[in-house]
Amino acid sequence: MPQFGKEFRKQHFFQLPDHVVPVNNGSYGLPPKEIIDRFHAAFDEDVAFPDGFLRVRQPVHYKEAVRRVAPILHTAPENLALLENATTGLNAVFHSLNLRKGDIVALPVTTYGACQKIVQFYHDYRGVELQLVEVAYPVSDAELVAKFRKVFETHKVKVALFDTVVSMPGVKVPWEQLVALCKNFGVISVVDAAHGIGLVPLDLDKAKPDFLCTNLHKWFYVPRGCALLYVDPQYHRTIQSLPVAESYVAPDAELPGDDENNILYRKFLWTGSRNFAPLMCVSAAIKFREETCGGDEAILNYCYKLAREAGEVVKSKWPGAQIVENEEGTLSNAMLSFFVPIEEYSNTFDATDRDALARLVTFNSDWQLAHKHTFIPIAGHAGKIVARVSANVFNELDDYRYACDALDGALKAFFQ
Repeated sequence: MPQFGKEFRKQHFFQLPDHVVPVNNGSYGLPPKEIIDRFHAAFDEDVAFPDGFLRVRQPVHYKEAVRRVAPILHTAPENLALLENATTGLNAVFHSLNLRKGDIVALPVTTYGACQKIVQFYHDYRGVELQLVEVAYPVSDAELVAKFRKVFETHKVKVALFDTVVSMPGVKVPWEQLVALCKNFGVISVVDAAHGIGLVPLDLDKAKPDFLCTNLHKWFYVPRGCALLYVDPQYHRTIQSLPVAESYVAPDAELPGDDENNILYRKFLWTGSRNFAPLMCVSAAIKFREETCGGDEAILNYCYKLAREAGEVVKSKWPGAQIVENEEGTLSNAMLSFFVPIEEYSNTFDATDRDALARLVTFNSDWQLAHKHTFIPIAGHAGKIVARVSANVFNELDDYRYACDALDGALKAFFQ
């Protein structure tokens, strides 16, 4: 088993300057140097001979990438499409569902901001109704499922949008149970798995969501932006790419057998000119995970354990901090979230004041990045300030001691 931590960082993530302390992998991901080199080589191949690359090599590598990653998601390659990121994928899903005035979309208040805006767009332009599921973490899995059930029982919900892992706070969601609940109520399930592959197991043929989109660049070591959209076979005809492009296939178009079986490939292979180098790094990322890191289990064991240990660092720094975890311990993953005891810095700050919260969030990021070259993101949740750190194979416990000091410095500077 490899020795993860600082030495591993020096060997495989040496593009990081020594003064940078990366504890926010959850936002953007970070590929190792050997995959960055593959990315640059792929881009060089493109610009050396665009016609040959885009017409011949890119389709081959697209198919290869999907074929290689499909077993990790436990589904057939025919159910997957490659695109830029989870937000793009979810836009394509909602664009294809032909939502109309009065249709109800249920989503938790913890939904990622961009995804909330997708539903808000269809409210503003189509008259779609939003039904928010109120949740204040930490809650048990059973309590969260019960909240969705109550909404389904009291409203005629057409679509439900929920996460595999929430962005802020960074907690796991019982998404498989929510998919099953959707099936029982005839609700279309749309799963935002931006934090998915590489962070939590995804068995798609077992869970059978209607739609799920997961980023390959957050936790799977593929360069930005690269994501996979899973589409249940019953929706292969329904789904369309966004932007709609030359690859459009009408829902009732007559197709030969092979095209019917590979309809997602046909729809998503080419949706316009872009940088296709990330998708050519998928096989390299799988090789890195398996051969260099020792496999998914080794990666997750190290990262989950380190995140738990980071919680002890947090409690040492702020004895009044609350780790966001339930009694069952089902929320934990490679991201550790905690409520900051903001009263230690100000007796008057109101975390429900949106303007004040926005000023604090912006100041925190600007100050940490400028003065400490690290970043612990914060946000408002349940009337409190929640913070999140991420654990990866290049991290060690000292990173969190340094980052907690940086967050402390930012808060002191803001409230001085």
